[in-house]
Amino acid sequence: MLSIIGKQNAGFQIVRNANELRLRFMNEHYTIPVKLNLLIIVSCAALYCVLLRIGMHTHSWYLELLLGLAFGVVLMPVYALMHEAAHNSLHPNPAWNAFLGKLLCCLFIVSYSFFRHCHLKHHKKNRTDEEMWDLYYEHQNKWLRYGNLYLMMVGVGYLALCLSVILFAFAPGLVNTSFFKRHTEIRGFLEGSDDVHKLRTIQLESISVLAFQLVVLWAIDWNVSVWFVFYVVHGFVWSSQNYINHAFSPRDIINGAHNLKVPVWLNFIYLNFNLHLAHHQNPKIPWLHLPKFIKSGEGRFSFFKNYLRLWKGPRVTHEPSPKPPANIL
Repeated sequence: MLSIIGKQNAGFQIVRNANELRLRFMNEHYTIPVKLNLLIIVSCAALYCVLLRIGMHTHSWYLELLLGLAFGVVLMPVYALMHEAAHNSLHPNPAWNAFLGKLLCCLFIVSYSFFRHCHLKHHKKNRTDEEMWDLYYEHQNKWLRYGNLYLMMVGVGYLALCLSVILFAFAPGLVNTSFFKRHTEIRGFLEGSDDVHKLRTIQLESISVLAFQLVVLWAIDWNVSVWFVFYVVHGFVWSSQNYINHAFSPRDIINGAHNLKVPVWLNFIYLNFNLHLAHHQNPKIPWLHLPKFIKSGEGRFSFFKNYLRLWKGPRVTHEPSPKPPANIL
């Protein structure tokens, strides 16, 4: 049934269904914070360069590690805004949204199209058997499941992204071989990435990422050790907390996430990424508006509490894999 909503552009707008009405409402009231996003991108890019430059002149290993930790922290909002770009929520202009997403991915070291492919896959298979790092069934090998989780958390998760850049750039055909697809979680992310057009785009982006990183190394006088230490620390920082927002949440594709508490100052780093349940329930809403989608009195617990809980290892589950509802995104 057709319904008529309020005036817009000196006329009435016809909306065909409730979903379209909701989308119009969201677009009108939850605009993308373009200027703030651009300010964060410029700030992070500047800090990225400054930290690498300072690290090049540091001759103390512990200072180098501390600078590497700061480097990893700077790349957390970079990741949060990459995530916004994947949902077309970084900039209202699609071309600028993609360009900025690709720039951020050069800092992070991953192809933008591959990252977007994997992330949208995540929204469709969240908490299913294809994405179950924190749980295992009784028939599965307990120690293999522990190893699977801990390897991911100590940095192998990020290393896999870096490896994907190299493989996509020079040997894209190897990515979708049985060697990688034998791993359940990796197979779930790779599904569909062998499309010819998509593969070509990912290859070109991966070459661009490698070229960008070569320019970075040239700018710091080929100080590979500093570059390597910084990215190893960043890899640990990102990988160790990448699944915290989902760990031990309900086995539900949309509601299988948490709205975790963080200190106020950390909101400047996570950009509300810790409000992950609100995001999965409203994936088109820009990060700045997510607090408006948390119900008052909703039970929440600490981000750090769940971080420590995940380090205790995966748990046995008897719940079946959830089935994806139609039209998630």
